[in-house]
Amino acid sequence: MVAWTAVMMLRSGDQEDEVEDYSQHLAYRAVKRLFPVWPKIKGNNFLIKQKDVDEELAKPENADVTVGRTSKAKYYATPLLLCLAVVELSDVMFAFDSVPAVIAVSREPLIVYSAMMFAILGLRTLYFVLEAMKQYLIHLEKAVIALLFFIAGKLGLNATSHLFGHEYTISATTSLIVVITVLVAGVLASYLFPEKKDEEQTSKPA
Repeated sequence: MVAWTAVMMLRSGDQEDEVEDYSQHLAYRAVKRLFPVWPKIKGNNFLIKQKDVDEELAKPENADVTVGRTSKAKYYATPLLLCLAVVELSDVMFAFDSVPAVIAVSREPLIVYSAMMFAILGLRTLYFVLEAMKQYLIHLEKAVIALLFFIAGKLGLNATSHLFGHEYTISATTSLIVVITVLVAGVLASYLFPEKKDEEQTSKPA
């Protein structure tokens, strides 16, 4: 699972500027199976009633809007509910994905559970922080990918050690040293080797 995440990050590196289509996302399709969708945002509502849809359709600006009506539908989902479903499922996937990464560093139950809880609590907040820092720490993502491959290898060694009885394992101390070293290297590389596009833009006369 960890190695698959690293491969997906490598493959998505060249598609960062493209707008991703979530219409085939599992959560998106699940919501559409449960509710017909009103394609416009209406205030802060995740769901709107049939009478609200009728009122919106009566407006001239919504003359071209089509809604999949059903006789049993009492509520219609708005784009806010679709976004919420995708985000929440992503939270769950991140939580499951980080379990083997935590176990690879330590098997102490207190550390594992604490790391998981703090990761879920700070996931969205840290996302915006990292997104803002991404333009400066341009090589940090490569460091994270390298760490994911390292963790996958460590888990593989631990698993084969139990199966075949070999002694080639990586200790928690070594893992911590590798994690800190790779992350620091990613930050320093971002500082020493900034993105070429930024350099070209700053060199152009105003």
